[in-house]
Amino acid sequence: MKDGKWNDRVTLNVGGVRHETYKATLKKIPATRLSRLTEALVNYDPVLNEYFYDRHPDVFAQVLNYYRTGKLHYPTDVCGPLFEEELEFWGLDSNQVEPCCWSTYSIHRDTQATLAILDKLDIEGEKLGDEEIARAFGFEEAYHGGTLTRWQRLRSRVWILFDEPHSSTTAKCIACASVFFICLSVLCFCLKSHAPKNEHEPEELLQDHGNNIAAGSHRTFFYLEHACNAWFTVEIALRCLVRFY
Repeated sequence: MKDGKWNDRVTLNVGGVRHETYKATLKKIPATRLSRLTEALVNYDPVLNEYFYDRHPDVFAQVLNYYRTGKLHYPTDVCGPLFEEELEFWGLDSNQVEPCCWSTYSIHRDTQATLAILDKLDIEGEKLGDEEIARAFGFEEAYHGGTLTRWQRLRSRVWILFDEPHSSTTAKCIACASVFFICLSVLCFCLKSHAPKNEHEPEELLQDHGNNIAAGSHRTFFYLEHACNAWFTVEIALRCLVRFY
């Protein structure tokens, strides 16, 4: 029986690193590359009596350990996509990674998702062509037919000015103006109730002085807020006008 088990040994040369195990161990996980080893494979070297695979040796150490223990751990010295590629080659499912390694292993997926979002933002940040703008407003046929009306051309130009700040210098100025009025509106909201106070003035003078300053300050804030509201009203009116009419 000992001789039979000795004859059951198999040598795997993966990336120049030799691993030895039993064929019975490799058959623990069926329908995988290692469970179907035969001497008829091109990977088999009859002279050295071993199977050679030009794959990542460190990842294979974890793969072979999975056959031995039934637990698949993620090596921290390799990147996630490489680990997935190696598992796919050996016919293993990456979802079998142990819970203790899953958080580390799944980081690369989150990174890839983030990079995909950034790539999408880069694409969306590119300047739109006339055809894309016409398609967005639903008059693509009129664009190709050369029958765009003056209002249709004006709609697209106004929309670009407000929605595409990188399209022109005017659009950048409008974007800066919007940010300025937003900041100014917030600042007015925070400061309009604040009145300066001098502790050395008598109470009556302090009250009269405070009322005068407050009245002047409130008058200033009144005009500033009206200017902000006027800008916001014009902006939202133009956006709605060119988008829905």
